Amino acid sequence: MKGLQQTVFKLLAVLILIGAMAGAWISWQRYHVEAAAQTVEMVYDYNNILDSAAVERTTTDALFELYRKNGVTSLAVYDETPEKLVNHNFIRVYRGYEFQARHPEISGILPDKIYIQPVDTADGSTYFKEMADHLSLLYSRDEVKAISENGVEALEVSGVYDKFMTMPLGIFTNTVKRAGSHGFYVVLRPANVAHAPKAFIDDFFHAVDASDKVSGVIFQGKEVFGYKEYQKEVTEGLNQRRIPIVMIEAQSQLGFEPQAGLLDMARHSDYHLVRLYAMSKDELIKLNQKEAAARFYISDIERNIRMNLFPSYKFALDGKTLSETNAAYIAGVRDRLENHGFSVGKASVMDAYFPEKPLRAVAMAGAVSLIVLTLLLLIPQLSRYGMAIEVVGVIGAEVLYWILHVNILLQLLALGAAVCTPVVVVSLFLQYCLKKKDTAFSEVGWGRLFGESVMILWGCGVLSLIGACFVSGLLSDIRFFLEMEYFRGVKATFVLPLVLISVVYIQKFPFFGKTVTSDKDFVSFVKKFCSIQIRLGLLAGLGVLAIVGLVFIGRSGNNGAPVPQFEIALRRFLEDVMYARPREKEFLFGHPAVLVSLAALYRKWPQLLHYFLIVAVTIGQGSMVETFAHMRSPFILSFIRGLDGLAAGTLSMVGALLAVMILVRLTKFFGERYGKV
Repeated sequence: MKGLQQTVFKLLAVLILIGAMAGAWISWQRYHVEAAAQTVEMVYDYNNILDSAAVERTTTDALFELYRKNGVTSLAVYDETPEKLVNHNFIRVYRGYEFQARHPEISGILPDKIYIQPVDTADGSTYFKEMADHLSLLYSRDEVKAISENGVEALEVSGVYDKFMTMPLGIFTNTVKRAGSHGFYVVLRPANVAHAPKAFIDDFFHAVDASDKVSGVIFQGKEVFGYKEYQKEVTEGLNQRRIPIVMIEAQSQLGFEPQAGLLDMARHSDYHLVRLYAMSKDELIKLNQKEAAARFYISDIERNIRMNLFPSYKFALDGKTLSETNAAYIAGVRDRLENHGFSVGKASVMDAYFPEKPLRAVAMAGAVSLIVLTLLLLIPQLSRYGMAIEVVGVIGAEVLYWILHVNILLQLLALGAAVCTPVVVVSLFLQYCLKKKDTAFSEVGWGRLFGESVMILWGCGVLSLIGACFVSGLLSDIRFFLEMEYFRGVKATFVLPLVLISVVYIQKFPFFGKTVTSDKDFVSFVKKFCSIQIRLGLLAGLGVLAIVGLVFIGRSGNNGAPVPQFEIALRRFLEDVMYARPREKEFLFGHPAVLVSLAALYRKWPQLLHYFLIVAVTIGQGSMVETFAHMRSPFILSFIRGLDGLAAGTLSMVGALLAVMILVRLTKFFGERYGKV
């Protein structure tokens, strides 16, 4: 039986290795797709610059130059409104009685109407004509009337004045031309107008074609432009012009802000998409310039963001004008991106990558083998049926993949790999601990303990990174890069490995003087465990563990618990000195626990303490694998983050070693004094 069991485990190990190699090859292809898209577009509001010039007593040209020098590459152009056109001195809008007072020579003026006139400039005439065209598309003939009498030209509009002034009129051709003429790219932000005629869509594309600088379209509101009637026409028009659709990352950092029709447009555009990070003004004013720049920079490098939409501070800082204040934090983003190997310009669009189906099928088979191996570790009695379970699992997965094209299968297998990898890795560590459990500390010493711990940590880390290739390989396609699809079960990847490694542990190490090898043993273990007398010290310890558990689970995922300021400062420091900031739960908690767990083993500390240290080791290894579940993060960044975590964990081991040495000396000192009392 033991020989059969060893044969099954060896065969499964080979199949896992083959599957991991397939996953690694897919991840290598993914790396090249991500590495080819390293340009970030830096977008600022065009109207903000126009509005600021008068307030700051400077020229618009001077402000355009200021923002260009500080990293802005593109200007966001929104729908015009009558209020904007008045503020920018292109038109005049009057209530009926006001217009009548100005032009008593014109007959038929009605006090409940709205009257529009151009400003007496070339731009005023152009904008007035374009406004008339847009109003004719948005109103019926009875609601808009042209007036030309006694040399006075005007438009008469039926409507409520206050609502009319803020009414979106669409993107204006002349605004697109003016924005593009300053040497910036232009990003358009149209809002959908329900039941607008087809001519309104055509007018939008007329504005798009007014400049060859248009680099993207960001839809405003809860619907895409053209929804529902002309959604297909809008998509086809953007496809023909190779203009990407921009998807706004959700505030939770998971997926994107919901807009009706966006998913359909994304698929029909052959995933010609860009992910954008935007911050609200209310959030910005809570941050200093350095922290604001860090938020954008981290989003770009860690979440495949390729377009930033910068808000404006409400108040100037540090003796600067408001424009200088805004330009300064944008420059901070630009500088950090360029130092990290990125460039600023027109946003890179990732290739619509999908791995070869046979290659992904091999990775799937390896993931099934990993799950089966974990099952056999949990229930060794199933080893005699190991190959049968493997064959059924692989055939079932491949049928679902090749014939039924079940997409959720990839997500389930990725979840299985993320859960099982740390369980298998730490189980191997437990096997090593079993061989060493009778070794006395006097045979090891502090120096050898440290060296042994470092080797085990890096060995476990490498195996975890190999297992992480399953998560990366299975989910590597453009849908997951853009988070139209995403890894499901993040919380489970934190909790389940701890439960499963506990089951493995009680089968290998004796609690209450006996290991669990059968159902009866397990029932007996549960009864004895439940009958443990709770003392005040134990209760306090359990309380601490409960708090740690709540923080551990609560801080996982995208909507975790708040992060204290001192930890934010630590994170920013690590971001400055390392390529990819490692996770605190790895290098401050899980990785040093390898050394302390070995110390507990050799010094014959209580079994319960050793168990909790093994749980900590599992947390560290599980966190390494779970990092790869964030498919929006580039593969190379997740990989280097794991290595940086191992390096930082090695340094933390030095602190752990010193702490253990001091603890041992203190307990020995007080123990000797206690014995003399």
